[in-house]
Amino acid sequence: MNKKEQEFINQMKKESEAVNVPESLEPKEIEKLLKDRPKKFVWKKAYMAAAAACCILACGLAYGMTKEGGYDREGRGDAQAGTETDTLRSSGFETAEDYEDVYEYLQARIEEMNAWEYGSGEGAMIKEESVSDMAADSAAAPQWTASEAKTMNAAVPETASADHSETNVRQEGVDEADVVKTDGRYLYTLRDNGKAVVVVDTKDGLKEAAQVKLEDTYSIREFYVNSGKLVLTGEIFREEKTKNGWYMSSANTFAATYDVSDPVKPKKLGEVTQSGYYTSSRMSEGHLYLFSQYTVDTASGIEPRAVEEYIPLINGSVLPGKDIYMPATKTAYMYAVIGSVDMEKPDEEKDSKAIFTDGGNLYVSNKNIYWYEDRSWYTGDTMIRRLSYQDGELRAEASGLVGGYIHDSFCIDEYKGYLRVITTEKETNSVYVLDDKLKKVGSIEGLAEDERVYSARLMGDVGYFVTYRETDPLFSVDFSDPKKPEIIGELKIPGFSEYLHFYGEGLLFGIGMDVDEDGFTTNGVKLSMFDISDNTDVKEVQKYVMKNVYSADVMYDYRAALIDMKKNIIGFSANSGDGESYYVFSYDEKKGFECLMDETVNGNGYQTARGVYIDTTLYVVKGNIIEAYSMEDYKKVDDIIL
Repeated sequence: MNKKEQEFINQMKKESEAVNVPESLEPKEIEKLLKDRPKKFVWKKAYMAAAAACCILACGLAYGMTKEGGYDREGRGDAQAGTETDTLRSSGFETAEDYEDVYEYLQARIEEMNAWEYGSGEGAMIKEESVSDMAADSAAAPQWTASEAKTMNAAVPETASADHSETNVRQEGVDEADVVKTDGRYLYTLRDNGKAVVVVDTKDGLKEAAQVKLEDTYSIREFYVNSGKLVLTGEIFREEKTKNGWYMSSANTFAATYDVSDPVKPKKLGEVTQSGYYTSSRMSEGHLYLFSQYTVDTASGIEPRAVEEYIPLINGSVLPGKDIYMPATKTAYMYAVIGSVDMEKPDEEKDSKAIFTDGGNLYVSNKNIYWYEDRSWYTGDTMIRRLSYQDGELRAEASGLVGGYIHDSFCIDEYKGYLRVITTEKETNSVYVLDDKLKKVGSIEGLAEDERVYSARLMGDVGYFVTYRETDPLFSVDFSDPKKPEIIGELKIPGFSEYLHFYGEGLLFGIGMDVDEDGFTTNGVKLSMFDISDNTDVKEVQKYVMKNVYSADVMYDYRAALIDMKKNIIGFSANSGDGESYYVFSYDEKKGFECLMDETVNGNGYQTARGVYIDTTLYVVKGNIIEAYSMEDYKKVDDIIL
């Protein structure tokens, strides 16, 4: 996606009341999902991958031709070249001494890029726009999930029922925002235009109870409902005239908090802002952690004293230099901004940091934030930086490198002070174990040649991951000795699993595609149940192929999954030639998968459909339509158009 296309999309957002685009549809995530896909469903988005590849090739040529900072002529990182302090201090984070430090770095980059643009450098044909667009795409919102979803430890509001579903999250105990939530009685759903959250009372039938509506310049991306509070997150758009006379769309990220102890009468409690486009957020132990991407307008030039032109703003004030971490490589030109908010003081940010980066993704454990930057296209590795978070306080701790790229946040996991990482490097795959300093202590390399990682799930001492080219090897890894991780099992079957989820003791659920042995013909979405009771001898004990169904939301957005082992339900929306339908399956070790529900999704919009339950009623929410089904027979009992 180039700059002109991005501006066009921003204008479309503005004119259509800033339609909210799901995180799973960001360009970087789509590009990752398309890698090595069977032909039947690659072509529709092939042009996006091709565009990204052009940007990657251009930048790779520019940075791979010289040997600087420990990179050889092939552009691969040389672990032995130079010292760690060539790019980072021993802690892994070098802070800016002052704003002049930041200005000098950015100015040097601007001059370097101008030299390339006008033909005086080795990369003469590389335009500022192409580099910007590539990195903007690479910083797409990350992907996340966890085995048994839990929100933060909070009291249930008086209006709530104890029996209701929660958002499927990446890390147990770390809550995530979504486009639909419930407190056990009320449904909260984001309007497709991103301008309001509608509160729907489910008692005695579906009734609209209230709306929390924002101004036209606001676009709500997702939200939380917790401890009687509604927290909206998203962007405030603005259009500004640059120094060279162009008009450029930009944004600030916001978090607005409302008291919904009485959901019929929401009351605003406070709002915070920080520079850049919203990328994600997390909530843990009464604190909100807000992530945004702020890109410096290097094309228009910057003035040393006009610090607001190149330093992120937090609630309108420039971030102190001591809270800015300088780049690990010469390529960085934007910030990953991280802010924390004490939910008892929702009108102020408790702490804020900014990391100079050229794009990345994040994984949040129960104690740490891991920011990982895919540099595999020009250095052959991924840089990981760790910040601890405790009661809203952010602290830089360490950084490290692993070979290859990380497919998604399920391929990176913290356990007992160690970080386990699964990567793909060129045409092989590796497993790494890093200590709390992010130094490598164990590894397995050269796995599954000519294949790529498609999904992973790690829990306790054992992890599982799937690679794919023509068959679907499911590997099991023993991490009980962090210094000696070991492959202890391998199962090969046709097809591949895009998403894995532990389903009770000894079982692992997978959803992906059923593919013929030729590796190119897809037969439909496949549900698999793996017996992992003996992790040295994993077996696919049941499978169910959904004929003529070639896409399921959960394969791109794990929060779209409704998986409840106690109720024995697996719910998700999927697409076929007949349109979108919502499915609910149960599982029995003898009967296998049983389809309990297959109903057309009638709502329209960009957001992926959600299924949530309250007591014995399932609500399917899509755009402006909510449909209710009895979970006794899955027959429709009510609906509402908002």
